[in-house]
Amino acid sequence: TGERFDRLMKRLILDPLGMQGDYDPASLPAERIANLATLYRKATRGDTQVWNPQGPWVPQVDDHSAGPPESRARADYEVGSNGTLFGPQGGLRASASDLARVMRMLMNSGELDGKRILSTETVDAMLARQWPRGGAGGESGYGSHKARFNAWGLGNQQFLDVSGPDFGDRLVEGGGFVASGHLGDAYGLFATFAFDRASRNGFIFLVGGTSFDPEGERGAYSAASRFEERIATALYRRAIQGRAD
Repeated sequence: TGERFDRLMKRLILDPLGMQGDYDPASLPAERIANLATLYRKATRGDTQVWNPQGPWVPQVDDHSAGPPESRARADYEVGSNGTLFGPQGGLRASASDLARVMRMLMNSGELDGKRILSTETVDAMLARQWPRGGAGGESGYGSHKARFNAWGLGNQQFLDVSGPDFGDRLVEGGGFVASGHLGDAYGLFATFAFDRASRNGFIFLVGGTSFDPEGERGAYSAASRFEERIATALYRRAIQGRAD
C-alpha cells in the first residue's frame, strides 16, 4: 500500500470501527494521552521482568509523566523498513470499549452498526481451527506444559474448556464457555478477550498490575491466576447468565 502500518490500520480498521486508539501513542489527542494507562509491576529496579512484592511499583510501559510520548518512527523512517516499530503483535493502545467494538464486529460476521468491515468469508477463515495442540501443527513453546494454549485460528486463541488445577484453558468456573479470542500477558498486564460467535456472548477484562507474584496464586481450574479466574467467572455469571451470586 505504500503506507505506514499504523496509518494503514487507522484507515482500514480503527476509523471504520469507530475506535479511538492508535498504534502510535504520539498520534493520540492530548486528552487520550492523559488517560493512557501506565502498566506497573512490583519489581526490583533494574530487572522489571522479576516480580518482587516487597519492591516498588516500577512502570513498565507508557509512563508519560515526564512528557508526551514520542513518535515510534523518526522523521526519516522508510515505509516497510521496520514494521515492528508499531508493534503489530501488541502495540495498539486501545480501551475496553474499543475492544468491545472489535468483538461485536467479529460476532456479527464482519459487520458493525450496519457497516461492513470484513467479509463473512474472512471472519470464517480467521476463526477456523488452524493449529491443535498435539496435532500435526507442532507444539506451543509457551504455556504448553500447562495446556494453556490448545488450539488457534488465524491470530486468535480458541479456548477448548480444558481443565485441571493450575492446568488448562477453561475460562469460567464449572466450564461450559467455549470461546475464541486472545489473552493479554505482558509488562504486568493481565487481560482476556473471549467471545462465543454462535451465542454472541463475550467478555473483556484488563488488569494493570498486581502487588503480588501471580505465580503465588495459581488457578483452581486453569493455567490462569486465581484472580483472573474469579474476574472471568463473575463477568460470565452476572453479565452473561444474569445470575446474582
